[in-house]
Amino acid sequence: MCNRRTSRRAPQHHMTYRFSDSPSRRVRRWEHRRSRSSAPWFVRPLIILFAFALLAVLTFRGVEYAWRTRHGSARTNPAVYESAPSGSLAATNPATGIIPGWQRDVIVAFDEAQRHASESDVTETNVAIDRAASIVIVARLRSQPAPPDFFDDALAKLDQILAPYHTSSRLTAHVTDARIQLAELRSSIEPVPAGTPHSLDIDELLVATATGATAPSMSTESKSSASSSANQPPPAANSKSANDSARVNAASGQVFIGAPRILAIGALLNPASLGGNLLDATSMPSGAEILEPPMSRVFADNVRVENLIIAGAAQTLDGIHWKNVTFIGTHLRYEGGELDLHDVRFIHCMFGFPSDDRGGRLATAIARGQTAVVIE
Repeated sequence: MCNRRTSRRAPQHHMTYRFSDSPSRRVRRWEHRRSRSSAPWFVRPLIILFAFALLAVLTFRGVEYAWRTRHGSARTNPAVYESAPSGSLAATNPATGIIPGWQRDVIVAFDEAQRHASESDVTETNVAIDRAASIVIVARLRSQPAPPDFFDDALAKLDQILAPYHTSSRLTAHVTDARIQLAELRSSIEPVPAGTPHSLDIDELLVATATGATAPSMSTESKSSASSSANQPPPAANSKSANDSARVNAASGQVFIGAPRILAIGALLNPASLGGNLLDATSMPSGAEILEPPMSRVFADNVRVENLIIAGAAQTLDGIHWKNVTFIGTHLRYEGGELDLHDVRFIHCMFGFPSDDRGGRLATAIARGQTAVVIE
């Protein structure tokens, strides 16, 4: 009996040991779930390293952007313009010596455009360029002065922006439009040449050109002077007004025209053939063409305009050899053809150029103050 009882209890004791050593069903389920959800040991260190790398990249980008912004602002520091040649436009306010903020804003906008261009973000690049161009327009309408170094810096930045994407017609158009706005700003701050007749109402003409309004008609003084002048030579053989209505003020050298003047092949228009040195077209509509060469508009026609001041209305530059000519308050057009400018100045003029490389080349030359441009 005793042996039988012992033998029966021993297996029971062994089974109890097994049961206590094995986990319960709930414990087993929890351990199974934990084994499925646990990640390898190296995942957590990788996540930490990735977070540190991302933080480092963001910090570097922030420092780089701040440095570029500060560098752009430094370009408009007064010390930069201390070396400007005598007689150049003042960069600072004479009363306060402070650099105008709009110049800094233009350079910063171009810096932004350059950064977006380096990131291949053409859309944001165009937005930044347009923002800079709008600031330049406002500065021109407010008659804000700017030093030559400002134009050099702005144009250099546009060159850098466009260099990697010179085949992009979309970006080229935005960059060229910005160059044209810089050219119009440069033209708006050019001084009126000495000796310009007082009978030419410069102030009204400049205001009309700056705002895009119709050019003012001749002043009462100009009309009376022209009508009372007895010196009215006949039109030259190689150039004439469309209606032969030109009138001359011998005292001021002004020749007033109310309609386009036609230039034949081989024509030379100068003070001798015109009868004066100032071609006054301010009585014409702002979009009317002053001089009309042959329709071909090529150098082979050998049409030349020399030693004249032309005021008001509009003029297309293609196909004519221009030498020692000053435009005042004129809407200048360029259609991308042959161009020959020698000692040509633009004062308070507006420009209509194509948004391509040829138009950008002409706008850049004007913005830099160059007086000679040849495009064949």
